[in-house]
Amino acid sequence: PALTMAAAAHQLCIRDQNATFFRPGPLPADPYTYAAEAEKSALAAAKADVEYSPDGSLAAVLAESGVIIYDTESGSEICKLKSTASIAVAFSPQGSFIQTWEKLTDELQASGGNLRIWNPKTGDFLTGFSQKNFSKDSFPYVKWTDDELVACMRISNGIHLYNGQDISKGVVGKIDQEKLGAFSISPGPPPYKIATFVPEVKDKPAYMTLFAYPNLAEPVSRKQMFRASDASFLWSPNGAGVLVRTSTDVDTSGKSYYGESKLTFLASDGSDLNVALGKEGPIHDVAWSPAGKEFIVVYGYIPAKATLFDVKCKAIFDFGTGARNTIAWAPHGRFVMLGGFGNIQPNLEFWDNNRKKRIAHVKCPSTTTWSWAPCSRLFLTSTLFPRLRVDNGFKLWKYDGTLLHSETVAHEIYQIAWRPARPTVFPDRPASPNAGQSAASAAAEGGGGGGAPAQPSTYVPPHLRGKGAGGGAGRPAFSLHQYEEAAKVGGANPVFGKQLPPGAVDEDDKLSKSALKKKKAKEKAQKEKEAAEALEQTNRALAAAGITPQVAGAPAAAKEESGPRTYATAEEVQKRIKAVQKKLRQAEALVEDEKSGKELNVDQKGKIASIGEVRAEMAELEKLLATF
Repeated sequence: PALTMAAAAHQLCIRDQNATFFRPGPLPADPYTYAAEAEKSALAAAKADVEYSPDGSLAAVLAESGVIIYDTESGSEICKLKSTASIAVAFSPQGSFIQTWEKLTDELQASGGNLRIWNPKTGDFLTGFSQKNFSKDSFPYVKWTDDELVACMRISNGIHLYNGQDISKGVVGKIDQEKLGAFSISPGPPPYKIATFVPEVKDKPAYMTLFAYPNLAEPVSRKQMFRASDASFLWSPNGAGVLVRTSTDVDTSGKSYYGESKLTFLASDGSDLNVALGKEGPIHDVAWSPAGKEFIVVYGYIPAKATLFDVKCKAIFDFGTGARNTIAWAPHGRFVMLGGFGNIQPNLEFWDNNRKKRIAHVKCPSTTTWSWAPCSRLFLTSTLFPRLRVDNGFKLWKYDGTLLHSETVAHEIYQIAWRPARPTVFPDRPASPNAGQSAASAAAEGGGGGGAPAQPSTYVPPHLRGKGAGGGAGRPAFSLHQYEEAAKVGGANPVFGKQLPPGAVDEDDKLSKSALKKKKAKEKAQKEKEAAEALEQTNRALAAAGITPQVAGAPAAAKEESGPRTYATAEEVQKRIKAVQKKLRQAEALVEDEKSGKELNVDQKGKIASIGEVRAEMAELEKLLATF
């Protein structure tokens, strides 16, 4: 049986017209078997979707009697927030706070406001604001940094910054910006970045601005553009930059009923790039990989093209074209699903991003919602009310397109969601050597990977038979569309990547391999130096504002590097031991460097500060290894 250092079991939260409950998912010891008859943990009847905390330890249920906080492991009630009229709820990044919104009344106005901040462990009311109007797209209104040291909130003419640990202490900073349309704060460790967008008005262009705390008066970068009335922000998970997807309701060329869309990248160092796309048409979806080193864009008229870009907006792989409009990265970043939903016949393409290879392509009729499990090995598709009133249920797929479980009920289902987990809870495992074969066999038999009934074969003219006219698996044998195959994108491709002036060549393409390697090493060292200086400046500003900064070099993101906490075999434990030993040797070498008088940067000091935690993990791993 699998031994664990911490509980690592899947859980589904289901809300239907009869009840709301937690339901056990596949266990680590048998990850591809779903026990439909497993015992459920009943919750209070919810009037809106259940909200999990980011680490999955807590869940908030909006019930008639108030907002009830549950422990997801035991299913027991922890506390109840005295807010019976709340219609929205959201946790802070570390789960230390929870905010609720309800309709503003005179009583709430007098007692702190209708946008309220609570302690989810005790149910205590902490502070509140008056927020008259509600927008689902803008909620949560209070946004914390990942370490919860700073909180931001939009006001009529800008953004207020607060002490994230105690918002009631008042404003500690402000960004002045008239007619602000949207803003977003960066994830990851400090220094913190804040991106803002002001839409165009008549003959005045829209502009995007990037600020770095604590220099809120002088932006790091600012870019103007026309034909941009709305914007959404997609931050790199490490906070190194943000993709700004702008759109307008009117296409001046008259080619699209849905307007125009553009994609711009703002880097934290102040540079900005327009992401050049290789096909005309709308941008359907954009998504960063969990590591933050690359992103995928699905764009163009159907069949849409999908392209993988690096952080310099250079295209590195083309997934070809297909009936797709959605991207879903697995939590570990190894697998990615490219799918088509909505007005496209629902289908799933499972890709191994490490090998740049498609594993499977299956059909999934009537799908309305979808999500990866925290282990990155399971994919959930569901049919929910009110999108569809009949055949509500869900299907559980393996990462290779194999259908593991299908369940349909006679009543309405409103929500099905995985319990989230930190990336280190489940190990990152590669695809099996024969991954995708079972799904391919089912598709060849007309089963669509087990997710669809057999369909009659399409007529193919004699002169096209046997010539692969469909352009790949999962495509019709005959089509009016010109499909493109997946392929690597090499060199200075004029179609993709950074937009250069006509005739210009990227300077990196002129350098030899050794010169390019030296240039990258120099740039990396310079960035590390600048990051260390920015972090020290941020910590000084936090201290001046009465906020206790983190220990130098130990940002919140660094805590996620402790490795997987679930081990099914002795080999996995041994592999982790080797990694921890290497980490310990590096830290001990830095201790000697510090003794000899060598100046260390913030990250290096953080490694020294973590020696005790590393040794404790090593001792725990050695004890665990002895049990196998």
